[in-house]
Amino acid sequence: MKVEVKGIPIRHNGQLYQKGESFSVMEKEYARLEQYVKVLEEDESSAPLLVGEMDLPALKDYAKQQSIDLGKATKREDVLAVILKAGEAGGGAS
Repeated sequence: MKVEVKGIPIRHNGQLYQKGESFSVMEKEYARLEQYVKVLEEDESSAPLLVGEMDLPALKDYAKQQSIDLGKATKREDVLAVILKAGEAGGGAS
């Protein structure tokens, strides 16, 4: 889901977000952040987001959850390539 910082800065997955900035969080992570953020977009439960459609913060979250080492990849395209390669080796990423 996409959320926006309401007040004090928030650190999420190693990145600092200031008031008014938005970022993506997984639903299970929302519980610890809900008092500090407002929801901008709910996840569509009927249609899971494909890895290729994720923005950079979501890709980094996905890689962390899947224990995928991104190495020195910092750009969206590079991070996506690492995730897709790991998916091929590990049984496939959507």
